[in-house]
Amino acid sequence: MIASARRVSEIEELVGEIRSAGFEATAVVADVNVEQSVIDLVEKTISTYGRIDVAFNNAGTEGEFTPFVDQSNEIYDTIFNANVRGLFWSMKHEAKAMLDQGGGTIINNASMGGVIGFGNAALYIASKHAVLGLTKTASIELFKQGVRVNAICPGIIDTPFQDRIWPSDEAKNAFAASTIAGRAGSASEMATVVAFPASEDAAFVSGHGLLADGGYSIA
Repeated sequence: MIASARRVSEIEELVGEIRSAGFEATAVVADVNVEQSVIDLVEKTISTYGRIDVAFNNAGTEGEFTPFVDQSNEIYDTIFNANVRGLFWSMKHEAKAMLDQGGGTIINNASMGGVIGFGNAALYIASKHAVLGLTKTASIELFKQGVRVNAICPGIIDTPFQDRIWPSDEAKNAFAASTIAGRAGSASEMATVVAFPASEDAAFVSGHGLLADGGYSIA
């Protein structure tokens, strides 16, 4: 597999963990804010492993959470360049490769914010709604050609991303406690969520946003 991110040290650490578990992995530094970087990543994957069976698009940013009237053009660009344009480039070039090889699966990391709203997060929420829009539209166009496109919609997950969002551990823990599950999810739980649409068991599933939010969005 190819593991890719902007930060060299972190992606090499991840690849080391994957190899320690007995699997093959290659680290490739890439930035979804640069289309040529995305193209190079796809080409590197094909040159290394011959094809792309599954692509999980997990890059994104929360930008800055501020009241709607204070959200700036700079915040808009930061969020939409990564969460929407970067995802679009990734999906586009992954899909081209998969069509050439006769099929594949694309999975996008959206958010429960793609189906509900939150105050002070207008641009982030809008970007995640856009992720689901791209997922659904691409599925309509690609499903009959052998390419399935789905998304996962995590809630609060115990990751550094969540640590950046919340002003304090107390606030983060209070939000986690407000879910039906009464806690935050884990990265390993999200890995199993991604594994389902990536598998042949999901052969009849496409265009779907799989909520994994501890029941928060239905409470």
